[in-house]
Amino acid sequence: MLKPHNRGTVLLCAVAGILVILAMSPAGFAQTTGAVYINGNTAANEVWAYTRAADGTLTFAGTYSTQGSGSALSSVNSQGGIVLSPNGKALFVVNNISNDITMFAVTGPGQLTFLQRVSSGGQYPVSLAVFRNVLYVLNARVSANITAFKFSRTGMTPIAGSTLPLSTGLPNPAQISFSPSGKLLVVAEISTSKLDTYTVAKTGLATGPQVQNSNGRGPFGFAFDNAGRLIVSEVTKSAMSSYAVSPSGALSVITGSLLDLGAAACWVVNTNNAAFPNQYSYVTNTASGTMSGYRINSDGSIALLNPDGITVDLGPTSDPIDMAVSADNNYLYTLEGTAQGIVGFQIQPDGSLVQVTSVSGSPTSSFGIAAN
Repeated sequence: MLKPHNRGTVLLCAVAGILVILAMSPAGFAQTTGAVYINGNTAANEVWAYTRAADGTLTFAGTYSTQGSGSALSSVNSQGGIVLSPNGKALFVVNNISNDITMFAVTGPGQLTFLQRVSSGGQYPVSLAVFRNVLYVLNARVSANITAFKFSRTGMTPIAGSTLPLSTGLPNPAQISFSPSGKLLVVAEISTSKLDTYTVAKTGLATGPQVQNSNGRGPFGFAFDNAGRLIVSEVTKSAMSSYAVSPSGALSVITGSLLDLGAAACWVVNTNNAAFPNQYSYVTNTASGTMSGYRINSDGSIALLNPDGITVDLGPTSDPIDMAVSADNNYLYTLEGTAQGIVGFQIQPDGSLVQVTSVSGSPTSSFGIAAN
């Protein structure tokens, strides 16, 4: 149930269990327009797949073995643990205990064929970034690093000399992602409050890091807007900052640490719907069970959609975590921890969210969600 008020209390971004999606479609409704995929993060790891109907409802399609090992824990604080290729024909997932990445071919909505499992080039992979035919992985433990791969329809090949460090060996990194142009990579470090940027050549090789201070403490999730500006959550004070990003990767604050009035702002997604009057950014406040929406203005500044910071209140037992937006930009899907499920919303032109589905059943250890 959605509530009209905020109950934000303790700071906590630790993830709890996540999702699964059972059928919610009306009887006789069969049109499939996309799919949602979950990294189950179980000891014998699996991807959980669901088809998405035109009305945003989801139907369980099956589980697929990654042939790797997850941590089976509910506390993987990262964004991007499972990603689709830009054309939607390949799916990549991290196996953080076996220290590798699995690649699947997407043969239809919610239908996967195992292709390959390769070493991540480090310890405890937590996040993935993809641009064209280049995949980067963020390894979080021992000597934290990023490592790159080229991929084709048949599998992945490591790019020689692509492994690069972060600001320090154990910065508790949360996410890696490409800029819209593919010429930059960004990594968020929670413990050090640093943002690392790397320039990327046409070969896929990166140079860096250029280590910069986050405007606020505990940068966690982030997403680029249409103009290549960066929107970053800050878990410590539950805030969001926006940055201009130069071609060299230098960051300049536009809006600094705008509080969302919740607790533990963590995972971030942006819309990209040309039919809407504005672009919007959303963040989950894991410790207060709410989601905050922001309008991204033409100058890159951000503003809360709701004066109290509550675009959605998921209820007193909810701890929303990762999110994904459908490829058509019509729906936003939010993973929940304690509630062990997923809630789906239709995105309105004014940025408000209307709930269309609520489902449950997946492993409590799940983290990471991808949608098309």
